[in-house]
Amino acid sequence: MTRSFSSAVLVVFFSIIFLGCKDSTTNDPIVDESNISLVSIYQTNASTNGVCVYPVSFRNYAFIADGSNGLQIIDVTQVNSPDSVSSFNTGGSANDVTVAGINNDVYAFVSDYSGGLVIIDVSDPGNPMLTGVINIPGLTNTSFIDGLNERGYIGVDNGNLYTVDLSSLPNPPSAFTMINPSYESIKGLYVSGNLLFAACSNTGMLIYDVSNVNSINLLSVTNTSGSASDVVVNTGYAYIADSFNGLLIFNVSNPSAPSLLSRYPPFEQILGVAVNNNTAYTADNGYGVESINISTPSNPTQSGYNKTNSSANNVFYFGGYLYLAAAEGGLAIFRPSN
Repeated sequence: MTRSFSSAVLVVFFSIIFLGCKDSTTNDPIVDESNISLVSIYQTNASTNGVCVYPVSFRNYAFIADGSNGLQIIDVTQVNSPDSVSSFNTGGSANDVTVAGINNDVYAFVSDYSGGLVIIDVSDPGNPMLTGVINIPGLTNTSFIDGLNERGYIGVDNGNLYTVDLSSLPNPPSAFTMINPSYESIKGLYVSGNLLFAACSNTGMLIYDVSNVNSINLLSVTNTSGSASDVVVNTGYAYIADSFNGLLIFNVSNPSAPSLLSRYPPFEQILGVAVNNNTAYTADNGYGVESINISTPSNPTQSGYNKTNSSANNVFYFGGYLYLAAAEGGLAIFRPSN
């Protein structure tokens, strides 16, 4: 489940329904920690499956895909005191969210499982407004929005991958294109330059050339042995969250023939990954969060952890803080010290 943003179909409309949220008053769940400290917890009303943090009008907001509770928008400008701003009933089950600025407006793209890809104008976070819904065959797991090129990529549970032109926003997009026939369920997507990377469950890692959107080519399929659920690419390396198989690091300088450099073992199952400079951060379900020194990609080493013994679906790095989507545990905000 990839929660990236970039500085960057049949369309269906439905009404906005606002739902109440509550600030967390739960007890500190920490079991053990080193170099990663808990800052605050925001308890949602459903299941925090994905999170993306994005600045709007000089304030920072966490956009939460909260299962049956839809999209939750939380002001995290003061990280020690997250505050509910608004919510939006997406109509399905919000599984993932990414945010991008396109044509001078800010949009949240919610992968709503049976509800398709829901596009919400969040330029005013206190008053989210529906732009449209992209209904595609299958269950929508995840998306990656390339704001720079005004294009979206959508991963579906049946293994299909779609692309959609977003240049018409704020007019809702009306067409989508399937890139490839079915593989396994697509769980995470990431665009780096002219390459699209897909974390494709039991199939592993797929790499596409998307330099020509009218002729997208599959360059390689790499079996990862585990179940690939998230992917991030940084400085020529791909980082794959491969569940019980751990974190895999690939050299993708030759995207037609990626080479595995190392495997970092999990405590339980690594479901999400974020990268900042020479550190990777992982959401290790049933364990918590970790920071991993990747300055030498062939030899990753642990540099910090926070053992929460709670669910950990995905992790997002923004402004020196980690935002953990912790399912029934809500949103947890951590500060890594290294």
